[in-house]
Parts: sequence; structure tokens; C-alpha cells
Amino acid sequence: MKNLLLLITFTFFLSVFSFSQEYGWTDISGNMPEYANLNDVHFIGDEIWISGWNNGVFYSSDGGETFQIQPIPANSGITSSVFMKTAELGYVVTYLGNILKTTDGGTTWTTMYEPGGVLNSVHFPPNSETGYACGTNGTVWSFDDTSITDISPPDNASNLQSICFPEDNNDGKVCGQTTVARYLNNTWSNLQFYDCTLFYNSIFFIDDTTGWSVGINGTIIRTINGTHWVVKASNTTKNLNDVFFINSLEGWSAGTEVLLHSVDEGETWTQELASQTIGMELTAIYFTSANNGYVVGNYTVLKYGELSGIGEEIKSLQCNISPNPAKDKLQIKCPDFRTESGTIAILSLYGKELLKREIVKGVENIEIDVNKLESGMYFCRVRVDNKSVTKKLIIQK
Repeated sequence: MKNLLLLITFTFFLSVFSFSQEYGWTDISGNMPEYANLNDVHFIGDEIWISGWNNGVFYSSDGGETFQIQPIPANSGITSSVFMKTAELGYVVTYLGNILKTTDGGTTWTTMYEPGGVLNSVHFPPNSETGYACGTNGTVWSFDDTSITDISPPDNASNLQSICFPEDNNDGKVCGQTTVARYLNNTWSNLQFYDCTLFYNSIFFIDDTTGWSVGINGTIIRTINGTHWVVKASNTTKNLNDVFFINSLEGWSAGTEVLLHSVDEGETWTQELASQTIGMELTAIYFTSANNGYVVGNYTVLKYGELSGIGEEIKSLQCNISPNPAKDKLQIKCPDFRTESGTIAILSLYGKELLKREIVKGVENIEIDVNKLESGMYFCRVRVDNKSVTKKLIIQK
């Protein structure tokens, strides 16, 4: 918790949110039917598919409000990676070396191929009938509905973790244990300049030349020509497991107790939810727009979008909260409470309601006990009739 306090030692002024929509992270882990070490996530609209279950795929049709388990063929093993081309057509690979396919959104999954080994990642180029999967011992497979082909890099026994074909079948990238490799025009190119002593967990490209790879000890590297990689400062020594860029400027990376965000092409990174990610092993991240994304990990599903109850401010409300930072007690002064009843709520950065108190009209000054809250950053929301205000709150023990 001391690390968090170091991040917020700057002078912090209270401000009233004057927006109509506020976006942030919400913890929806409690909506999962089973606890599991989740491995990958893919979604289209409100439909979500998450890998990480033994002989199954987690599925939601309502944006994560509810989940169910889609069964896969028996003895297929734990699902490691999922890729949906459409809401009906998708693919899953498993740790037992199986490639599975669905044509009905996952209601039924069938085995396409069983190449063996451990498969860690599956990907399809846009508008391509051919997909690619990678795994242990340097294996890379190319497959379609009629055949599967071993296209593994020669003389490479590394455990490959992630594969990406951003534009077409002519240019693909793969990364793993001490490896970043490029598959160009059906040939593996050795012209990759990077630190080959590190373990890279994820690789992501927005086109054939611009991409990022992340790995152990906070490693982030970037290329703008598909060949020469430059190390970028992540400001963390935690292992990074996945990276995803929404566009050429904005991207995210998730890892061991860390969630990073960049808005300048990955040049600089800021840590989000510093106190809330403690104990989390975040493994995969996926966005479809700047305001719509998911992160999964060990027993964890986080959703990025409009914060329910925070982003619905309609009319302004005058109130003051003090002290800020607060330790045990929080004083809230709201003149509207003299004539109207309302509510006061303390929310986490996820938007989860932690404390709520109903206020009966007639009292202007309210005291809230925040002694049980840990040190960190929160939201304090005050509502009276159809008026509300949300202010940032710091708890410092």
C-alpha cells in the first residue's frame, strides 16, 4: 500500500465531474459460474468468450452480466486461447494440443486437429480462411478446414507464447522464450534485432510494421519497421503477460499485479488500479474500441466501459467533503439534505459500491465512517432526487 501512496503524494484537488459519461474498470468476477485461472478473452458486441476452463469455454451473451460454460469435446484439456472471427465462427486451442472450432457461437465445439504438444495462442489474419497456432518446442501450425501444416521456425526449440498475423497471411509474428520471429512470405526471417536473453509473453501488431511485445520483468519493446525493436520504459519490474493496442496511439498491457495504459504509442506507460490489482495475475486483454474492453486473469474478469452509477450525472449538486485525504471519518456537507432525502455512497475505482448510507432530510452535515476502507483512491457519490455529484476521495491510513 505504501507504493500506492507514493504515487499520490502530489497535491490532489477535489473536482466535480461535469461529464455525462465516465469510463473505467468494473470487477465482474463474481458473475463467473466457476473460479479458474483464465487465459484469454475475445468478444463481439455483448458476447464474450473466455478460455481457461478444463473441457470448456466461459461464455456470456449479455456483456458479462451472466456467464455459462460451453462444453468442448471430452479430454481436450484446459482451453488456452480463443479467437472468434464472427459471433458464430470461432476457434480454441488447448494445453493438450487440440484445435477446436465452432460454427454456432460455441454451443457446440468440434475437434479439427490434434497436433499435440501445448498450444498457447491462436490467430487469424483478417478475411483469411487460414489460421495459425503456436506452442511449446518452437511449434507453429498453419491450418484451415482441409489440412494442417507444420511451419515451425527451423532450429528453434523455444516455448512460443503468442502469434499475430495483423494484415494477411504473408506477414506474421511470433514471440516466446528468448524469441521474437517474423514469418515473411512463407519464410522465417532472422533479421530481428532485439534482446534475445528475455522471455516474451505476448506480441501485437496494428499493421505489418508497427508492433509491441511484452515479457518478464516489465519488458516492453516496440518496432515501427517490423525488424528493429527498441526497449520502452514500463516503470514496473512485474512480469507482463499481454499487450493490446486499440490504435497506433493507445494501448494496454496486463501482468502480475499490474495494468498499464499508454496513449503515446507505448513511449510512456502509467499504472492503473494500483491497489486493486494486488494479488491478481492478469493474463489477457482485449478491446474493440477505446471505451470497450476486458481483462482476465486468475479468478478475475475486469470490464472497461461506462461506470454504472457514476456516469449518469444529470444535474449538478453542491456539496463539500473533508478531510481529503481521510483516515477514519469523512465529513460531508450538502445543503440539499436540509429539504430532501438522498444517499451517500463510496465506490471503488472499479465502480463497485463499498459503502452506502441513506440520508433523511433535515441534516446538512453528515459523518461517514471510512475506518474499514484500505488506503487508496475511491469515489464519493452524493445523490439527492435527480441531482448528484461524484468526487474523488483518498483514504490514507
